[in-house]
Amino acid sequence: MKKDIVIVGAGVIGMSLALSLSQRDKKVLILEKDIKKSHSINRIYSISNKSKNLFKEIEVWNELNSVNEIKNMVILYRSFEDKNNISFRSDLQKIGFIAQSSDITSVLYKKVMADKNIELIDKVNLKSIIERDENNYEIESSESDIYSGDYIFSCEGTNSFIKDQISINNLIKDYDSKAFVFNIQTEKSNNNSAYQIFLENGPIAFLPVSENEFSMVISVRNKFNDSNIYCKENLTQYLNQITNGSFGEIDILGEVINFNLFGYNSDSYKHKNIVFVGDSAHSVHPLAGMGLNLGLSDIIEIYKAFDLDIYKFGDHRFFDKYARKQKIINSQARQQLELIERFYSLENSLIKNLVGFGMSKINKNDFLKKNIVNHANQNLSLFN
Repeated sequence: MKKDIVIVGAGVIGMSLALSLSQRDKKVLILEKDIKKSHSINRIYSISNKSKNLFKEIEVWNELNSVNEIKNMVILYRSFEDKNNISFRSDLQKIGFIAQSSDITSVLYKKVMADKNIELIDKVNLKSIIERDENNYEIESSESDIYSGDYIFSCEGTNSFIKDQISINNLIKDYDSKAFVFNIQTEKSNNNSAYQIFLENGPIAFLPVSENEFSMVISVRNKFNDSNIYCKENLTQYLNQITNGSFGEIDILGEVINFNLFGYNSDSYKHKNIVFVGDSAHSVHPLAGMGLNLGLSDIIEIYKAFDLDIYKFGDHRFFDKYARKQKIINSQARQQLELIERFYSLENSLIKNLVGFGMSKINKNDFLKKNIVNHANQNLSLFN
């Protein structure tokens, strides 16, 4: 089967990319291994204004049901009672949004299935990547079906089959940490405020799903990882202790998922006619909730390639600028987050005093705070 574009992976990135390319009047084929399984996983995403604009462009944003706007964002150092915090208010600058992946994928799937330029095939198991000629590959399934296009986009996530097949490596940064992800229900309202507290053992993010529910991401350095603290039975006591009871009684909703933390950037975002997007190309520390946003920034740059008068569509170099630019941008984003995490983890009196003084000064400066939020809303890009 031949199309203009073949996308492997029907997650948020794959379907958003397909809808974006359809707006360029390209015929798109999406291949998915198991869409029911893929879409059954519900995650909580932090959405920036830049990402919101992309969802608006592909006519998805206004159909989402579970979006919660963040009204306030508080950065804390070591204690919820510390006066040297930084508070970002939405009346100064739009901070961002919280959305559920199940809602996003549901809307995207309906849009994809209704789009005349897009065909989605489920239950496709990839068998091999075949080199068709000097600059082009095609895909063979386990049923011996052949899928080809001017370009193949890998939106498979961290474990990319295509990347393994053509031996593209990741430059990996092991954070020597573990993440614990779960939701909590609180007795007291969170007033749609998000919190990020930097403890000695790692940062903890409180993301407001609703007024009485947080999505939690606890990052713990392995040397501080204590199974007695981070087991489901004891987590409520731990959180009450950290928050000094600020949210009243806390209940954990559902299961507590944990995984090892590492960041990476692909050696290359493009190989001949194969292009890597989102988690297939990069991953960052979860402390700022930038993972999905960086993937959506990839799509924005891919869309821009059609406005460049350099190569014609069909030329294997058509997405070269995307590959170069996004590799730099995502590397810089990862380095920024690593620097923040490393700096806030240092333990000595001089650093503590310096951090406290700096946070106090920033909190009094609305101009600085606006620029910090704006940088985050541009998905940490140092480019315009």
